[in-house]
Amino acid sequence: MIASPALTAELVQSLNDRVSHLDDGRPVFPEEARGHALVALDYAWGDEQRAPLVFRLVRGKSAEESKEPAVGDGASPVFAAFASDGTDAAAVPAVAWAGLDRSVGSLHLRRLGATYRDGKIWVLCDAGLHAGPLDIEVDGLGLGMPLDGGSAPVGRLDGLSLTFDKPPLAMSGAFVNRPVTDTSPYRILIEGSALVRTPAAGFTAIGAYQVLRDGTQSLFLYAELGAKFGGPPAFRITGLKAGFGYNSSLRVPTIDQVADFPLLRGIGDAGDGAPLRPLEMLAKLTEGSDTAPAWVTPRDGSTWLAFGLNAEVFGTVHCKALAFAEFGADDLVVGLLGSAKARFPDPKKKSAKPYADVDLAISAVYRRSADMLAVDARLSPDSFLLDPSVHLTGGAALRLWFGGSDHPGDFVFTVGGYHPRYTPPAHYPRVDPVGVDWAPDSSVTLKGTSYFALTPSAVMAGGRLDLRYDGSWAKARVDVGFDALVEWAPFHYEIDVWADITAQVWLAFGWSGEKSLGARLSVWGPPFGGTAHVKVLGIDIPIDFGESRARPAPIGWEQFRTLLPQQPLTLAPVDGLHPDHAAAARQSEPAGSDSDASRTWHTTCDGFAFTVSSAVPASVLKVKVNGEDRTEGGGTRVNIRPMRKTGLEVPLLVTVEKERPGGGENPPTAEVQPDWGVTVHRTPQPAALWGTGSADGALTTEDPFVRGLVSGARISVPAPRLPEDPESSARGRLGHSPPREGTLPLDPAAAATGARGEASDSKALKDDMADPAKRQDAIAALAAAGYLLEGAGPELNRYADEAAFSSLPLRLTRP
Repeated sequence: MIASPALTAELVQSLNDRVSHLDDGRPVFPEEARGHALVALDYAWGDEQRAPLVFRLVRGKSAEESKEPAVGDGASPVFAAFASDGTDAAAVPAVAWAGLDRSVGSLHLRRLGATYRDGKIWVLCDAGLHAGPLDIEVDGLGLGMPLDGGSAPVGRLDGLSLTFDKPPLAMSGAFVNRPVTDTSPYRILIEGSALVRTPAAGFTAIGAYQVLRDGTQSLFLYAELGAKFGGPPAFRITGLKAGFGYNSSLRVPTIDQVADFPLLRGIGDAGDGAPLRPLEMLAKLTEGSDTAPAWVTPRDGSTWLAFGLNAEVFGTVHCKALAFAEFGADDLVVGLLGSAKARFPDPKKKSAKPYADVDLAISAVYRRSADMLAVDARLSPDSFLLDPSVHLTGGAALRLWFGGSDHPGDFVFTVGGYHPRYTPPAHYPRVDPVGVDWAPDSSVTLKGTSYFALTPSAVMAGGRLDLRYDGSWAKARVDVGFDALVEWAPFHYEIDVWADITAQVWLAFGWSGEKSLGARLSVWGPPFGGTAHVKVLGIDIPIDFGESRARPAPIGWEQFRTLLPQQPLTLAPVDGLHPDHAAAARQSEPAGSDSDASRTWHTTCDGFAFTVSSAVPASVLKVKVNGEDRTEGGGTRVNIRPMRKTGLEVPLLVTVEKERPGGGENPPTAEVQPDWGVTVHRTPQPAALWGTGSADGALTTEDPFVRGLVSGARISVPAPRLPEDPESSARGRLGHSPPREGTLPLDPAAAATGARGEASDSKALKDDMADPAKRQDAIAALAAAGYLLEGAGPELNRYADEAAFSSLPLRLTRP
């Protein structure tokens, strides 16, 4: 049937009223027929004539088929359900399904379907085969018949599942060929799972194979093995897990997502209890949501590995850990995720009401692109102690920023947060205070918090206990706590301790005034001083002692020098070392000396480069090349905060000189040293040492680093190049004399004659070279043989010191 767009729903209803009066079981017209081409297929099931299958003809489109069966009542045809996602209905192919639910022996047919796609009429069925403990089911098993008549029929299969259940063994497996839409990033999407379970162990695996529109193939697998592996009571492994992804990327969870991360949480419970359906787990990994992307996504050139375990510590603490690494062309991610849960008494023992439940999540991740290590720990909001109303809270974090990060050299470690008067930089992590929150009823609340933090410029700690009663006739509060902040360079501390009690009661005319009793002590230094406040019935009495609050005086250079490394200026080769460098260093350096900066470098002439690093930042770099100064950098002056020095011009001078043959050094000539490469290094410096601070020297924490200062340089020799005007040479200079003819091959059985070479210790040979007497004997022997060596000196001390051998030398001995 082909219907024009002019066929309205009212006309369709009128036609169906007329068709219903006919006695030959003709199909009625679907209301969706407007502007479509429909096909009706008559079929019989046994001796029973069934309602025709009606579906829409669509050419050149591919979309997910509707799998919802629409079963007729035997008199009306069965029509496909149409998509309602806002797409053009004419562009959505439909499958017409008829429910059968019939069995023939071991074969069970659930439903029969038909559709048209890609120039073929498809006949589909969902069926199952039951044979004792074995069940096999197929979804979307079909045969496509081309309408052109010249092609052979083709088959298809959307899904296959197998189940075997005969105690003590249970097995199941499934794979699904997911239909893809025109807007899907996949061209092929196949998913599968497998499950094997016995009373002693259980094995579960899931995986997916994907082909993207551009032809990229992606694969990932994940498997778990749960069993009682045994071990001492202190630590018993109850499960193993592993994963692998090729052209696949793994999204790293944040600390609040660790507990629900599918690869850590696992498919089952380590062989104990009924596992999750594997395909449900697969959907959690590969399908994202409106608020979060998928955990596993295809990514060309990326490969990840994961390995983890489940364990019990003393039978009460249940731990899960997962280590993973992802390798890509532009990044490297290495991490460790874990969770630990303890409940007392253990719920498996089904004893009394639990009095403690602690659930801790841990995450440690290093990412090469950010060059940062991030370690986090966090207590679950469901953790409690003594009673479920006594909530435990808290978090901890560690951050290390390395040389390639946005904040090189910075670090922070915090448990529970920071000092109230300390403003952490934007890139520092925020964590929950470590403490307890208890509200036994609506009138009483108890909240205790504590914190500790360590940064490059300060250390801080503190705690607070707040108890409140809010009744109908009285209100009271007890507040006790302390805060401590210690800074260095220069050294300074501030400590506050307090205890306050306030109360008020309801009188006939209303609430009374708030009465308070308390004390607060604040001390600081150096110089040492402080103030105490005593509060009685709302009257505050201050008591000052020692020096008034002030920032410490600036320190001198000698004291500031102790804050710097022992070797503030270092040189290090970074490229172009000769292969003999390591061997020569072992021979010439004493034991325990392993610093390349203190050795003589054995280098090649091509590609040699070294770095200059200074712990004292400079405002400008000056390199002397060819007798002239080359200036690099500049524009940023140096400040020394502990000394209260600002706007200093501090140059970093580097001079490359050629050593004279007789000792001493002189600047290189243009022919020897042209075009040296110079690259300036500007590493951010800690503001605690090199910042300006406020007017009184106090450290400002908006940015803990000073940027733009020169911290060193990379200096490299010029690349080799051909001379612009090569000189000519007479052919005779390149002549040669052929060696005299010998007898080849040598007779292996012939006796050795003449001088014989023996392996010699390199140290002994170098000692001979440095011995003037032996050297003089060698020169005299060569002269007696007719070899006159003009200018040959009797000493080779320098040569002996610098000689390096890649293998043991041979020494000829007289026969």
